[in-house]
Amino acid sequence: MLTDLVFLALGCGLLFFGGDWLIDGIAGVAAHLRVPPVIVAFVIMGFGTSAPELFVAMQAMFVPSPDIVMGNVVGSNIANLLLVLALTAMIAPLAIDRGVLRIDGAAMLIAAAAIAGVAFDGMISRGDAALLVGAMLAYLILRWRSLPDQSGSDASPSINLRKTVGICGAALVALPVGAHVFVEGAIGIADRFGVPEALIGLTIVALGTSLPELAACIAAALRRESGMILGGILGSNVFNSTIVLAGAALVAPVAVSSDFTTFWIPVMAGASLITLAFLRTDFLLTRREASLMLIGYVAIFVV
Repeated sequence: MLTDLVFLALGCGLLFFGGDWLIDGIAGVAAHLRVPPVIVAFVIMGFGTSAPELFVAMQAMFVPSPDIVMGNVVGSNIANLLLVLALTAMIAPLAIDRGVLRIDGAAMLIAAAAIAGVAFDGMISRGDAALLVGAMLAYLILRWRSLPDQSGSDASPSINLRKTVGICGAALVALPVGAHVFVEGAIGIADRFGVPEALIGLTIVALGTSLPELAACIAAALRRESGMILGGILGSNVFNSTIVLAGAALVAPVAVSSDFTTFWIPVMAGASLITLAFLRTDFLLTRREASLMLIGYVAIFVV
């Protein structure tokens, strides 16, 4: 029990400091490159915090366990929207950047549609994986080219790029390690109290996969950095839908069970549409809307 409590405390500490470091690093990199922080957040926070999902998905296909891969991708996307984004908005309502919502929100919807498309025949092949990777790379190139010209902007000599990149790197190590340690401690305590394994999987383990995103978003919310939050969440979902799924399929073709094609993928698409509708309303995600999202997340598993 004592070891489990130490793991919980250590995990919380790593998540707390990791989230704070990541926001500092993103702000520093954005200042050095003279680009909006939301763009850096989309890449660093969105992709970096989803790296554990990529490793889990690829490892699962060595077994192989295709249901774990699909559950990992689809479940993480749903949790990022209805749980992480909603909990963040409960701390402080999120002001939404119209340009980010229009461009990156559309990218998330397209990525969700891509999952439905490649999974429709019940198998995600290596050819499908190549298409997903190509689509992700094309989007990143187009997104970079869509940025306003910053060539005439003043440089930021006070920003030490090596230091800020190092901060981001430390954060991207601390966050997944902290999440893993926290989950291990929580599972140990739950086992000692006789909590059923299924309940542990649906709660502690499911939350554990979203802890890096949650920690980073809470740190951003406390600093009122709404753009970083939205960019990080949208980036994470796009990364999950393309690179994570493609990485698993490159190891071995991923068989998709009917549960995903008939229920979970449509639920993910519905969660994406509802979230974007809330974000579009007055371009503000309120606590009332966030509470409805949280209720919806609980209802999905009750049903």
